[in-house]
Order: sequence, then C-alpha cells, then structure tokens
Amino acid sequence: MSHSPTEPIEDDFSDCRPPTLYPLPIQGSTETPEGLLSWIVGLAQAHSLGPRTLVKHLVDQSDVHSDLWSDTAFFERHCGTVNGLGRYAQMMLELVDTTSSPAVQGMTLIGLANLLPANGEGLLARNPRWCHACLCDQARRGHRPHHPLLWSFEHYRVCQAHWVSMSEHCPACGATQAFLPVYPSLLHCSACGESLIAKPPGNYCPQEAEIGDFELWCAHALADLVAHIPDLLRAGSLAQMRTNLQGIANRQTGGNRKELCEAIGLQPRAINGWMGKDERPSMALLLRLCYGVGLYPAGVFLPDGLDGLTGAKLIKAPSGVRQERPMLGYRQRERIERQLEMVLGQADRHPCLQEVAQEVGLTRHALKYWFRRQSEEIVRKNRWSNARRLEIRYEEDHRFLSSVVHRLQSDNVYPSRRRVNKEISRRSLSLMRPDLIRAYRLTLVKGGSIE
Repeated sequence: MSHSPTEPIEDDFSDCRPPTLYPLPIQGSTETPEGLLSWIVGLAQAHSLGPRTLVKHLVDQSDVHSDLWSDTAFFERHCGTVNGLGRYAQMMLELVDTTSSPAVQGMTLIGLANLLPANGEGLLARNPRWCHACLCDQARRGHRPHHPLLWSFEHYRVCQAHWVSMSEHCPACGATQAFLPVYPSLLHCSACGESLIAKPPGNYCPQEAEIGDFELWCAHALADLVAHIPDLLRAGSLAQMRTNLQGIANRQTGGNRKELCEAIGLQPRAINGWMGKDERPSMALLLRLCYGVGLYPAGVFLPDGLDGLTGAKLIKAPSGVRQERPMLGYRQRERIERQLEMVLGQADRHPCLQEVAQEVGLTRHALKYWFRRQSEEIVRKNRWSNARRLEIRYEEDHRFLSSVVHRLQSDNVYPSRRRVNKEISRRSLSLMRPDLIRAYRLTLVKGGSIE
C-alpha cells in the first residue's frame, strides 16, 4: 500500500517496545565500586534526562513496583537507602537489571543483608557526602564524576585517600544535596547551581569537624568492609561472628564478655543480644567494638577473621551521641492526642506527618512511637491527598494535550510528536513523560479524543 507525499502516515504502535537504555560503564573498581545512586545520575545524564524522571519511567514500566510506588515519599525520604541493603535497594536493582551487567549488584550493600540489620543505627548517611579532592582527581583522569559506594556510610566522615573531612554542604549557599537531584549532575548544587568543588566565595568558610584517630580508622575499616563484600557474601555468617567474638573474649579477658565490653567503653551487656538472641550488630556499635579490639569489621564475620588480631591492649572508642526518647506526661499526651484528632477531622487539609510533628512539638519518630494509630491515619490521608492531587493534575495535562491535537488537526496540520511536543512544552510538559506519550498515542488512535 502506497501513500501520497502529502498524506500523513498513521503511526502503528501495536508492536512498540520500551527502548533499551544505554549500558553506562560503572566507575571505580571491584574494591571501591561506584554507588548505585551515583550510577543512576550518570545514566540519566547519558540519556539527557533528569534522574527523577528516569526513575519514574523505570517504575512505570514495572508491574511489580508500580502499585507500591509513592514518588513523593521516595524522593523525600527513601531514595537515600538505594545504596543500602533494604527493599528500596532491591527494588532499584530489579528495575535496572535489564539495562546493566551483574556488576550493578556490587554497587549496593545487598551483600551485607544477611549480616546487618536493614535499618540499623549508623549505617547510611542522612545526606550525600563527597570529597572535593577525589572529584577533582576523577576529572583529571578523564573519568565520569561519581560517588563511590563507600561514601554512603554514616561513619565515613574522612576521606581515606586525602585525609580531609567529607563535604556535606554547598560551599556557596550551604545547602545539603538530594540523593537524586532534579538536574543530572554531581558537581553542581541542586539549590543554587554553583560548583560543589570550587572554593567558597568571599569570606564564607564552612566549619569542618575535627579529624580524630577514630574517624580516620573508621574510614579505612569501612573501605576494607566494602572490599570484602564478595568474601562476606560467600563465607560470612552470624554464627561465625559469635564464634569470633567469643574467641576475642577468651584472648583478652579470659572469656568474660562483660569485662571485654567495659574495657572498650561499651555497656556491660552490649553484645549479649548478638551472642544469645540472634540479633544483628548495628554498624555504630560494631565499629566501636572493632576499634577497641584492633580488628576490622569484615574480620568479625569471616572464618579466618582473627588471624590478623595482634592481641594488643584494648582501646576505648569515643561514645556516640544518641538522642533520648522524649518522655510525655499523661496530660501532655492527652493534649497532643486532641490536637491530632483535630488534624484528622479537617476535611480540607491533609498535612504530612513531619508537618504535624512540628506543630505538636515532637519529632516524626517520637510521634509514631507515642501515637501510632493517629500517625498511620495521618500518613494514609496525606498519601491519598497527594495521589488525588496528582490525578487531577494528570487529567488537566491530558485535556490540554487533547486540545493541542484537536487544534492542529483542525488547521490541517498532522500532529506529529515533534509538533505536539513543541506546543505542550509551553506548559513545561513533554512527551517523554510515560503517561503523556500513552495519551498521545491513544488520541491518534481514537481520532483526537482522550477518554
């Protein structure tokens, strides 16, 4: 069948398949791999997309994860755990599995999932950190700017290569950075756009934490832990941890675990849960223990882990500052409960849990601890409100797209993707958005009407 030169050829989308993403090379080495979040930012940059747009697209293509998706909660709170060992790390690995090599598995801490708790204290940093000297070295070598997986740890606060404090704030405006920024760059501030590795302007000088022996030791210990993830995945176990800890106690204190803990500055029963209750060690406590006995954390879980133990004198590790849980009196709880019920009774306002916590003078975690039922209801109503608002916005975008197609057809102009994309870009829309491209295709099939 032939077509005249002026007759538009109707697009056939019946056999269309999602395009294959560009297989971006992974930076770093097997011992110091790139973090998965950093790789996703690079993947988005290679496709001229925003990282958040790319993640939304990947989730939209997944039948498994699309129903459990909440983009607001993910980008605000959960995406920082993608480099970790929880469910969001596993989700992201499954989403990029068809676009990458098996080496992507090594860009997260999933290999430690059988040894450490998924939400243990002191595992992952609350904000992205970077070493400006390392990023400059990457540029000199012609490598793509990237954040090693090692930088994801909460206790990695000193660069082991340059012996400088890790940066956490923009040198120009002082803002912290997002784990998945809107613009695909790891070298520019997501708030002001200035360089993250340039010298601070004027007299502004961000305060740097003092580098101590413990912080420097933690940097080397965590680097050793990441390098040994393949060995830990193959031979590491909690049973071996209990055997090794008992062996350390036998060497140092004649088998007395209480005396061992007190000698290195821990609570007398700090490791009893690990030894007799099948509890997994938190990273914060594990680092203090290993620093005190002179052993890297990876050796605690491996069969030959005690081979490098020198038996030197025990050292007390500095204690971490832990926020105390607020204690509420009866009348105070009663007052806050009335405030929460008033918030739940408002039909025209559905605030997030963080906003409500600030109103009643508590943290979000304390609110969830003391008022679990109300907190769950506040979260549920907020998610419903966000979903409804997004649904209304999408309906408006689809109607605008339909009007653009109708107008072009009424002017005897074929509504090609390029023309339509140019028209809807005036409202900051793009056919790159999965729902809009589906609506566009449906409009052509049904003659310019969206149902």
